[in-house]
Amino acid sequence: GTYQHCLLVTGVSVAFGIKIGLPAADIERLSFAAMLHDIGKANIPLTVLDKPGKLNIDERVLIETHPVSGYEALKDSPGITAEALDAVRHHHEYLDGSGYPDGLCEDSITDLVRMLTISDVFAALIEDRRYKPPMPRQQAYDILCEMRGKLESPLINAFRPVALVA
Repeated sequence: GTYQHCLLVTGVSVAFGIKIGLPAADIERLSFAAMLHDIGKANIPLTVLDKPGKLNIDERVLIETHPVSGYEALKDSPGITAEALDAVRHHHEYLDGSGYPDGLCEDSITDLVRMLTISDVFAALIEDRRYKPPMPRQQAYDILCEMRGKLESPLINAFRPVALVA
């Protein structure tokens, strides 16, 4: 399930990058980061990842370790860029500082991570998971719009054609 999610996030991220006119080299960097972003979930038990119901507090805390776990697993690997490591560690950070694991705000979050976060949230909403049915794309995009302040508004606006593609 996590592999499938990473593939979806990669596809959504690449479409996003193309739609806003990123150069090919930037799209390649974004797609590389997207493929790796949830690698830390390899350390989360499947009983938690695939739990059909709501996570309890301990399970939620465990899930929230995956960005640091992924960062730690990759940080000494040859060929893994600092930019990809940043994306793996910070794809759950929000502009208002309410994200995790480091509570980053505004300028501390790179453009690549901002795009990846939007793509990740959207993908999680539209995909079928054991604990929830897939959400219609319009509804998922509306949720992104409600996250203004957490996610960058101009990027959310630019993401609209990607989100609402037929």
